[in-house]
Amino acid sequence: MLLSPCLIAPSAQFWTDAADRLLAFLRDRPAAGGVADFSSSRVLVPTFEQARRLKLALATAVGSAFVPPVITTLSSWLALQVPADNVAGDSERLMALYAELRQHAWLKKLFSARRNTDLLPLAQTLLALSDELTLGLLPAMRVFPQESEQRWQAALDQLSPAARELLSDESQLVWTIWRTQLDQRDANASRLEHLLQLAARGAQSLVWISPVEADPFEQAFLSAYAERHDVLPICLDWRAAALAPVCVMAWPELVDGSAAVDAPAALERIALFPACSLEDEAVRGAQTVLDWIAAGHARIAIIAQDRVIARRLRALLERAEVFVADETGWKLSTTRAASALAALFDVVTSRAETGALLDLLKSPFITVAPASVMTIELALRRANVTGGWEAAALALKALPAEHQLLLRLREQAGRFQRNRSLGDWLVTTREVLDALGMQTALSTDSAGEQLMALLDRIALECGGLGQPFSFAEWRAFVGLQCESAAYEVSESDQRVVMLPLNGARLRSFDAVLVVGIDAAHLPSQPPETLFFANAVRRELGLATREIRQRQQLRDLTELLSSGSTIVLSWQATVDGEPNTVSPWIERLQLTLLRAGLPVLARAP
Repeated sequence: MLLSPCLIAPSAQFWTDAADRLLAFLRDRPAAGGVADFSSSRVLVPTFEQARRLKLALATAVGSAFVPPVITTLSSWLALQVPADNVAGDSERLMALYAELRQHAWLKKLFSARRNTDLLPLAQTLLALSDELTLGLLPAMRVFPQESEQRWQAALDQLSPAARELLSDESQLVWTIWRTQLDQRDANASRLEHLLQLAARGAQSLVWISPVEADPFEQAFLSAYAERHDVLPICLDWRAAALAPVCVMAWPELVDGSAAVDAPAALERIALFPACSLEDEAVRGAQTVLDWIAAGHARIAIIAQDRVIARRLRALLERAEVFVADETGWKLSTTRAASALAALFDVVTSRAETGALLDLLKSPFITVAPASVMTIELALRRANVTGGWEAAALALKALPAEHQLLLRLREQAGRFQRNRSLGDWLVTTREVLDALGMQTALSTDSAGEQLMALLDRIALECGGLGQPFSFAEWRAFVGLQCESAAYEVSESDQRVVMLPLNGARLRSFDAVLVVGIDAAHLPSQPPETLFFANAVRRELGLATREIRQRQQLRDLTELLSSGSTIVLSWQATVDGEPNTVSPWIERLQLTLLRAGLPVLARAP
């Protein structure tokens, strides 16, 4: 049975209140080992950080020895099941779809693609849309097979006749790709099957704790589970009575329902810092974090709304030997290891263009003495060589060691020829890296290890693809994979964590620094994809811009209600022009002024 949700106000007391509600539910369940034995129930939380917080809150609430319920995440519970056979990996799906798209000249014309590789981002976008459609429509299709087609047509009806005619090719392409993906070992369809099988095998009462609404897959899982056992959802309470009145008055769109609002009170421990430049915001932010550490704060969060400033801030903290535990998922493509591989590919493509050649030779992952690099650079500059293997070899002819190095590079670069399968391209790339001594150097670097692991994953997922690809396609594919993969820092200072705004859900910190709260970064502005405007998304049951922004506003409200010391910073000027703060912050300040309360103070 699916029980009525327990709603808890967003605050620092959430886990204490959740533990009390959970204990009230668990003590009503049959227990094999007595009152203090709760092992007959299972609790699902978003992450293991929240599992740790819940266990601590339960221990405090019980006050004595007890057997806790099974506390885990849905993804980790799902990972314990027998994996599905023959499910396509992400890279395999991408390149299989791309291989099909490049065969159709009309697609290049439709999307203004000048070369085949311009279709790779299109293939990635189409797969993302397919995954959204699978998430939104597949659960209903299991009950009503014609549901998806009816909702699809209803969504297209939201467009004007002129727009429908203009976008008919795009809409047909998206629909066809999605239906095809469902028939080709789709990982998301397999996940739904596993979730429903998990629900059918469930043998315990279930508590579902989440700061956001369950997505359609999760709703299907909870409904199926509730057919056999009790399911208790514990969620955040977004009714007006549970929120700070000033937040309700400033941001009425975040509230569920409507109700009278009490007189607002001032917001304490929250300050603003308008910086005069990017460097000023990063420097002041780093100093603020260092001051918090010196004051004894052990749990500090940096919310990275502006990733450029956050990256600079992290570099400044590393200089001070504070290694941030980064949860924002920096792209692997930004690391020196990925840059070294990109430099090698640039040398191959440009046929030893001087800038690309020097970038490769200066990489820390290729064993060339700095003196030799300087000698090569001087020789090429004096001979006014802009590029080309022959011209470079002629300029270095009087330098035997450097000339021999260039010939070795030329020999290895010459191996990247002819069309090959992805498996063959992978073997060739690894052999060239090994011949140049780069593979050994990469294996001793944290980012290099992750780059090699990425290549291993490509080999595992794409080994069965036999279609031939050119070097340009292989290079574009690897670059796209590096752009999509997150780099995980191995060394970190657990006192300071950097995370996105949604990463702070149901977590508490002593102090929080939010960088980039200007109008360009808060709220975030996700681009509309192809013809998927808000009207179409709404009819299909997909997340619209309004839904995303409402959730982001709730994340901000939860953060401001956490009781932490908070500094909100942004660049007040960019290139000499005023840069306005987020409209959400402006509305909050205006609400405080109208209520006769002090506005948010400026950070010292």
